[in-house]
Amino acid sequence: MGTRYEDQPPEHWAGPESLDPTPVWKQFMLVGLFLLGMLGVILVIGYLSLAPQLATPPALVVGNRLVLSVSDAPAPNAAPRRVAPPLVPGEDAFWLVQPAPGEFVAVRARWSADHAAPECPVDSPAPVRVGGPSGSLPPFASSDCRSTQAAARVFLFGPRGEPLSAPRALDRYLVSMDGDRLIVNLSRVIEGLGRASPSPAR
Repeated sequence: MGTRYEDQPPEHWAGPESLDPTPVWKQFMLVGLFLLGMLGVILVIGYLSLAPQLATPPALVVGNRLVLSVSDAPAPNAAPRRVAPPLVPGEDAFWLVQPAPGEFVAVRARWSADHAAPECPVDSPAPVRVGGPSGSLPPFASSDCRSTQAAARVFLFGPRGEPLSAPRALDRYLVSMDGDRLIVNLSRVIEGLGRASPSPAR
């Protein structure tokens, strides 16, 4: 059997429909739909990234991000400010504090000693002083709400949510600063770690 086209038997020949290309208008339509889809994706991504800049503080924007003005935050080393409903849902309530100039921390208003335990409210300031009656009041405290005793144990925390007398730190939200705006990402929880163990004596 030869290798030339005319040497092939008729049953191996391609039919006339194989010579009919896809119409040009269909090709343009497919390319146009693809470009429109890409443009839609770009617009959605652009809106999501610009939403905190377009909103007027205070506002809860798409992505569960809370936009606040820097002027709404407490002054450095001042008492924390509680952010709660109706601005944010009750389960997302938090305390906003500025432990140092330009450093903003958002700690959740609920805390548990371990992840299996029920969450207890976080109060500010703490009702117990550090170092006795003449000591300072820590900015945060949480009682052991599992306790059935009249005087439940009180856990104390520092200005960044670090544990002073608690098994682990307070949970925090990611906070970023953009010009004169604070953006608190309520969908991003930074779980509090346990207290560091003291180094063994050498």
